[in-house]
Amino acid sequence: MPCERKPMRYGHSEGHTDVCFDDEGKCIVTCGSDGDVRIWESLDDDDPKSINVGEKVYSVALKNGKLVTAVSNNTVQIHTFPEGDPDGILTRFTTNANHVTFNSSGSRVAAGSSDFIVKIVEVVDSSQQKTLRGHDAPILSVALDPSDEFLASSSCDGSVTVWSIESQTQVAQWKIIQKSSDVSNAKSLCRLAWQPHSGKLLAVPVDLTVQLYDKNTWTHVSTLSDDLITQVVNVVVWSPCGKFLAAGTVGGNLLIWDVEAKLCIERQKHEKGFTVCGMAWHPSGVRIAYTDTEGCLGHSAVVST
Repeated sequence: MPCERKPMRYGHSEGHTDVCFDDEGKCIVTCGSDGDVRIWESLDDDDPKSINVGEKVYSVALKNGKLVTAVSNNTVQIHTFPEGDPDGILTRFTTNANHVTFNSSGSRVAAGSSDFIVKIVEVVDSSQQKTLRGHDAPILSVALDPSDEFLASSSCDGSVTVWSIESQTQVAQWKIIQKSSDVSNAKSLCRLAWQPHSGKLLAVPVDLTVQLYDKNTWTHVSTLSDDLITQVVNVVVWSPCGKFLAAGTVGGNLLIWDVEAKLCIERQKHEKGFTVCGMAWHPSGVRIAYTDTEGCLGHSAVVST
């Protein structure tokens, strides 16, 4: 699976960034610590549309024409896409949310905050919310499984937890990541991800590896690693087909594994060695967009999947 990498583009001021594609894969959407969301028609777009949504934006998600952002005023906001018109506040926390994500249908948004709480909100009626309490430190990442039965969360308390959405209770927990007092000094963002379609596997960045857990048994079933990885894995993202897993690391390594074969089939190094903090796989599976902690946007074309 050879990849063709294009030169990176400056997108946002220095600081944490996030990235996603629209449903059709026509646009790349980024956000950053400058408070802006930018809509890129391509990596060659010299004038991306910019929407200011707050003082800082920590995370962005997009589905069904709804653009959701975690903003520094402790809210999760919603805007229309691609117009960028404000469409209300989905939920509030007592401090900032660090990560937001949609479920596979776009009917729900999950958000994890530095107040140790995870919320699941119905998009059409934001008064319908579920609150998950049990972590003892800020939330790093959240992910909803394709069946909408479970939510996985990672936290600065050193744990990865799986919750039953219906009962709002914990069904599994692994103390596998390094503890920290806050997201700002966490060794990894631990952006975990469920395998598309079946949701059979949960991929979790752990130190220099990616650990895979089976949803049917909540047991560890596989480890993905590579000699190129010398600093912790920060973020993972599945290919749309669910056969491949991409990872970005602190220090700027980008890797792709064939998951069933446990074989690393692509290795790249960030051109300046900056930490990769956001990744998104194009809906067609032919390319990957990624962002770094210096506010830049990168793009790799996957020749064949």
